[in-house]
Amino acid sequence: MATATQQSGATVVEEEVTRELDTSINQWIIVLKRIQKNRVAMVAFYYIILNVLIAIFYPVLLSENPLDNTPGKNEKFGGGTNAFPNLKYPAGVDQLGRDAFSRMLVGAEVSILVGLIATGISLIIGVIIGLMAGYYQGRVEETLMRFTDLVLSVPFLLFAILLVSLIVNGEAYVFNDVPQVWIIAMVIGLFGWAGLARLVTANVKQVSSLEYVSAVRIMGASDKRIIFVHIFPNVLAPIIVLGALFIAGAILSEAGLAFLGLGDPANTVSWGILVSQARPVFAQHPEQALIPGFAIFFLVLAINLFGDALRDALDPKLKD
Repeated sequence: MATATQQSGATVVEEEVTRELDTSINQWIIVLKRIQKNRVAMVAFYYIILNVLIAIFYPVLLSENPLDNTPGKNEKFGGGTNAFPNLKYPAGVDQLGRDAFSRMLVGAEVSILVGLIATGISLIIGVIIGLMAGYYQGRVEETLMRFTDLVLSVPFLLFAILLVSLIVNGEAYVFNDVPQVWIIAMVIGLFGWAGLARLVTANVKQVSSLEYVSAVRIMGASDKRIIFVHIFPNVLAPIIVLGALFIAGAILSEAGLAFLGLGDPANTVSWGILVSQARPVFAQHPEQALIPGFAIFFLVLAINLFGDALRDALDPKLKD
């Protein structure tokens, strides 16, 4: 009799979990339909995809070596130094005679990779800490949240400038062989996860109190399975939204740090570095700063617009 009751209870729990998963899948289908109805979001999405494709396939589009200053020497075809945009050089030529269009294409790869790497680091750290703090709570939550507060109290910009300065001066030997732009990406990621951890913690605590989680726990499921199979999928929506918005923030942060002179302009090309290098000639050739500046602006704007649309689509208060 007891065995039959246990089997019946297990069947009920399995049905509840199945219904929960089916509901989650249906919600994502509704989200996709809502986004497709948002024309602004779709335009932003296609623009993001265009930039990603350029970052992947830019070697096919390169007309000149972005680090070579010989193309601009050919003044017969509109080259030289500090040449305005023309048919041969659609984005002009910089003060060292390098093709600005080729450098823009290479800069797309670096800027987008910085955003993705920094976001990936932040998501991994923030999600893991948030899941642990929200699920175990008690002393675990208290310890992790105090560590999160400590990270939030560190001035990111000051730390980034200090670290890169040490690397430039050769005092941080461990990072001597690592490109500075990737160090900037790691710094952005290591100091950008705290807000996400707080959000994940709050959502995990809410989901952990639901009946189906308690039922799965009674069935003897391990903490690992409960966290990553039954809780994590239900807190994925805000993580995706915040991750999308963080990519835009990371791209802006890299551009700002590069504009302040951080990075390695001799061996690395990013949109932020291009803007920084155009400062000495901005009065005579503003296009050298405006073209990469607008590239940053439109990409960040597209990511933010798509992130906002994704947040609205995931809002349970919205009705079809």
